[in-house]
Parts: sequence; structure tokens; C-alpha cells
Amino acid sequence: MMKLKFEIELYEDFIGEPFRVDDYFNQRINIYTIEKGYALDFCTSTFNASILYDFAQGFIEIFEGTRQAFTVEMYESTLEFTFTYFQKLITVTRYEGFNGETIEMQKCRFDDFVEAFVNEYKKYHKYIAKNDPNAYEHEHFCMMRDQINILTNHLNKLI
Repeated sequence: MMKLKFEIELYEDFIGEPFRVDDYFNQRINIYTIEKGYALDFCTSTFNASILYDFAQGFIEIFEGTRQAFTVEMYESTLEFTFTYFQKLITVTRYEGFNGETIEMQKCRFDDFVEAFVNEYKKYHKYIAKNDPNAYEHEHFCMMRDQINILTNHLNKLI
């Protein structure tokens, strides 16, 4: 079973400060794939909410058949990740703008990758809800909840 792990790095300015969704959304995220018990670097970026939202939106569009591929640019780096869907597989490539190199990072079943993503996205979402009682007043927090529901329904073949 495939697993992903999201790790949010708080900037020093926010350590010890009251939890606020807006501040949390802007922190650095490290995403790891877990294989055979080892965490392997997948990607890292600031503005974690934007990155996760873009990943989820791309997966939704693939499920809906409006896209076969999508690219997400990382903030504060020259990295771009492209997810290409073909015959029930997802291929993830990383383009490094600094040297013009493209590397295939992962190839696996699309549903397995999305399921791993959704499981970790749910944990991320629950953590925010637990730590900020006003989170549901935040538009992007609610949009993420909707994405989680849509992806879960696609994975369960309810849509």
C-alpha cells in the first residue's frame, strides 16, 4: 500500500504563536513517499495550502476526464511537478528549471497515489480544524473539505 506524508515546517516567527489558518497555510511543506518503511523526499514548497489545493484539483480533473496531465510549480524554487495519467497509471516527473533536467520520480496506479494523497490530506485538514475553531469560516479550508469529499467519492466510485 502506497503512503504519502505531509510535514509542515513552521517558520520561527510562528513557533509559540496562537494557531491561525492563514499563517499555517503559508508554511513550508515537505511531502514524502513512504516505501518499505523509508521516507523518500517527494517535493517541498512554501504556501502549503496552494500546493495541496493544486494537486487535489488536478486529480479531480483527471477523474472527471477534463485533463490527462497537470503541472504544479513549487514556490521559491525552479521545480515543477507534472502528473500524467495514462491507462490507469500516473507518472510523476520533476522538471528542474535551473538545469533544464526532467526526471521521472514515480509511476504507479493512479487510484493508489490519489488514495495515499487523500488519506494524508484528510489528516492535514483535521489537524487544522482541531487547532483553529474558526477554520470553517475560511474559504480555502472549506474548498479543501469539498476536494476531499469529491476525491473520496471518486475513489469509492460514487461519482
